[in-house]
Amino acid sequence: MSLMNWVVLIAMYSQLAVGGESIELSAVELPPVQQAGLASWYGDGAWHGDITANGEAFDPMQFTCAHRSLPFDTMVLIENRANRRRVWCRINDRGPYGYVNDEGEWAFVVSSSPDKNWRGILDMSIATARALGTTEVGLQNVYLRYWTRNSPPNFHLAALNP
Repeated sequence: MSLMNWVVLIAMYSQLAVGGESIELSAVELPPVQQAGLASWYGDGAWHGDITANGEAFDPMQFTCAHRSLPFDTMVLIENRANRRRVWCRINDRGPYGYVNDEGEWAFVVSSSPDKNWRGILDMSIATARALGTTEVGLQNVYLRYWTRNSPPNFHLAALNP
């Protein structure tokens, strides 16, 4: 099991069984809300296998997403503001790139410029969108929670290897 999966498990459970022995884990503090805005999803998987901005092949069944500026491999906790469902997701691509131009029409440009009126803050894989319950509505208001380099997470992985 990867480190990412262990972190997700720790965040979901306060007790873990290792080798038949139960280990109590202290409650994990959620990362702070860093951004709020619209999230979209990539669609039905038409880009499956295409290369993402970080160089890996896109797999719509993985919990990955695109953000214009967060570092690649940043783990974000996405919360659907309508139904409060949450899912951990890894940044592996750039986007979204839809914005409203000066005439009030939607346009598309590949840019990370902060002076654009961007449509949203995140593009998600279909697996991520399904977990959040957003595939039927397309765009969804979300909170992005993550730890910055200056605020380390409040958990210890040492408990997993006693």
